Amino acid sequence: MDGSVVVLGSCSVCHVFAAAELPVKGETVIGSDYHIVVGGKGSGQGIVACRLGSDVHMLQRLGNDSYGREQKELYAKMGMSTEFVYLDDTAPTGSGGIFLDAHGQNQIIIVPGANGKVSRQDVDQLKPVLRKAKLLGAQLEVPVETVDYAIRLAHQTGVRTLLDPAPAAPLPKDLYPCISIIKPNECEAGELTGISVEDAESAFRAGEWLLEQGVKEAAVITLGEQGAVLVTREARQYVPGIQVPVVDTGGAGDTFAGGLLAALSRDWPLEKAVRYAQCASALCVTRNGSYALTRRDEVDGLFCRVYGEAAI
Repeated sequence: MDGSVVVLGSCSVCHVFAAAELPVKGETVIGSDYHIVVGGKGSGQGIVACRLGSDVHMLQRLGNDSYGREQKELYAKMGMSTEFVYLDDTAPTGSGGIFLDAHGQNQIIIVPGANGKVSRQDVDQLKPVLRKAKLLGAQLEVPVETVDYAIRLAHQTGVRTLLDPAPAAPLPKDLYPCISIIKPNECEAGELTGISVEDAESAFRAGEWLLEQGVKEAAVITLGEQGAVLVTREARQYVPGIQVPVVDTGGAGDTFAGGLLAALSRDWPLEKAVRYAQCASALCVTRNGSYALTRRDEVDGLFCRVYGEAAI
C-alpha cells in the first residue's frame, strides 16, 4: 500500500432515477431505470484512493441501520480502516436522490442524516492516526466547523491537507493558510471567489485568488470535460480533458479527488498527480456503478497510454 491517507467526509445512500430528459418544475416524466448506489463525497473519495493503492483511514458517521452496517462491512472488506467509522443511533445513514438524463448529466438532492453528526470530538479520537498520516482529505458534506477543526489540527502537526470545498460554503479567512491544496470545480470556484469560471483562463484567475487568500501549495480547479487547471505560485498549467464516451458523470469529481489523494500519497509531483486524477475521472464517466469499480490497473494503463509515463 502507498502512504497513509485520512479521509473525513460523508456517506449517502443514493437512489438513482434515469430518464431521457429531466422534468422541469411541475412536470412528471416516465423513467427508464432505477438503482441504488452508495455515494457521498467522503465515501467515494476514500474508496477510490483505497482502490488505487492508498492506506485509507475513514472518519465517518453512518446510521445504525442496514445501510450503515453494510457500508462499514464493505470498507473493511476493501482493506480500509474502520476504527473511526461510527454507527450513530440518533440519525439514519445519509441519503440522496440522483436524477440522470440520457446525456449523462445529473441533478442531486442530499439529506445529511448521520453525516451532520460528525464532530470535533470524533476528530480528537483520530489524533494519533492523523499525526502519522501523509494526507488529510476533506469535503463539506459534514459540518463545516468539524472540517475546519480537522484541517487546522492537521496543519499544526505538519500533515498535508486536500480540501474539496463541495458543496461550496463560505470558509473562514484564516482557514485558507491551513489548506495545502484546494480542489473546487468550476461552480464551487465561482462561489468561493466571485469569479465566473467558464474556461481555463477564468479558472486560472480563480486559482490565483485562492492562493492570494493563503492556500499553501496549489489550487486545482476541475472543468468537467474541458479538463482541469493547476495553479501554484510558480506556474499555471492546463490539463486537457481526456475524450471518452460519457455514460454517467455522477461521481467524476469525487473520483478525481480520490485519484489525486492516491497519487499524492505516492509522493508524486502535483502536475503528475493531477494528470493521474484526470485519468481516474475519465474512466469513471464511461460506466454506471459504484466507486468500488475503480481499478488501479485500468487507471495506470490509461495514464501510460495518454501521457507516455509509467504510473510508478
